[in-house]
Amino acid sequence: MIDLNRPGSIERTIAITEIERILNKYCIMARENAPFSQMANLFHPDGVFRLPNGSGVPPREMGTVVQGKPPAFIRHHLTSVDIEFTSDREANTRALFFAMTGSSTIDHWGYWQDVFEQTDEGLWLIKVRKIVVEGQDDNGWYAGAYGQ
Repeated sequence: MIDLNRPGSIERTIAITEIERILNKYCIMARENAPFSQMANLFHPDGVFRLPNGSGVPPREMGTVVQGKPPAFIRHHLTSVDIEFTSDREANTRALFFAMTGSSTIDHWGYWQDVFEQTDEGLWLIKVRKIVVEGQDDNGWYAGAYGQ
């Protein structure tokens, strides 16, 4: 077993790069009229997508995140990512984000708390994603969609 938390190995560099690629791809895809069926491919087939209200859905149902009130414009931005490997095939990540919408320059912010798992084919995919919203603009899209 390779200790992926120990710096200096090519395996660690590849794993970090692959995980960050998935995080960035999700960010690019998480926009208005998001291609949720394509986004589901970033997750393990038996993965779980936890909505901000705490309920979990299969990744193919992640479109429920918009609560039936999709924003006319939304862009997600990652600011910092921490990756901690729990084994040579699993990692816990925390990725700080903020979202801009047509309603608010900074609509809501928080972090994605993920468990990544490497598949037998060598792909790093999201096994569990928990969306933690730490704050919001009370006049923004998120506040209207979630009533908070």
